[in-house]
Amino acid sequence: TDEIMHQDIVPLYAADIQDQLKKQFAYLSGGRGGDGCPVITFPDYPAFSEIPEKEFQNVLTYLTSIP
Repeated sequence: TDEIMHQDIVPLYAADIQDQLKKQFAYLSGGRGGDGCPVITFPDYPAFSEIPEKEFQNVLTYLTSIP
């Protein structure tokens, strides 16, 4: 099973993870898919493989919680 999908999601605020967001390894570009869902962009980030899993989870949880 996918552990990420089965975790309880705790609300995150930008202020709580500002250092992680500043890295900009993922961000909302402002675009929307054909179904109206926001598009999360993963730009070229040289140290992507070095991002700790918890940091990655925090950023994606935050980005997917923005209405």
